[in-house]
Amino acid sequence: MTTYGTILIPVPLEVAAPVLREVCAAGYATPAGPGFCLAHPDRFVDGNGVFALAGPISAELRVPVLAAFQYDGDRLELEVWRNGVRAHRYDSWPERDAENANRAPVGADPTAFLAFATGPVDSHRLASALADTPIDVEDMDVDGDPGYVWAQALHWDVLHALSHPVHVIRRAQWDYCHMRGAPQALAEVLGSTGLVVLGTADRPF
Repeated sequence: MTTYGTILIPVPLEVAAPVLREVCAAGYATPAGPGFCLAHPDRFVDGNGVFALAGPISAELRVPVLAAFQYDGDRLELEVWRNGVRAHRYDSWPERDAENANRAPVGADPTAFLAFATGPVDSHRLASALADTPIDVEDMDVDGDPGYVWAQALHWDVLHALSHPVHVIRRAQWDYCHMRGAPQALAEVLGSTGLVVLGTADRPF
């Protein structure tokens, strides 16, 4: 898994689908457990990235939404949008492209993400992940540098700390491009849970 962008929405897919069909030019939407769904927009369509869509979705559905963009295994960006306005932004490596870049995350406030919990919150894991301090040895940088070796492991720990099950976390790391490129695998994983095709996207299976 390399770059991906998804939006976590705390309403069932059948409730979100009409709004997603209206605002998303191309993409897919999938269920994400009781009371949640995920949007997987085609980020190569102008104005159709996760951060551009999060505002309109939050305004139309009147719920907070969590937009995630993970870049090349190195950097995780999370934005919380409420009523069409960005309420919080997290960036695990804001100076990634700068020379001698500082690795300190910004926006590492665990309380900003509590609205997206599905059960008891593992406060220690959530705070550690947002601070880019992995708890599990296998997630630590292989060169001995501080931080996660992969940003998607950081994203995994954030969602895990919010009590999302494994199959939902995996789905939250599916990019539109990956889904379109592996239709058989997508069909097998989704089974009978359903897929909503948005805008000009082709049905993958």
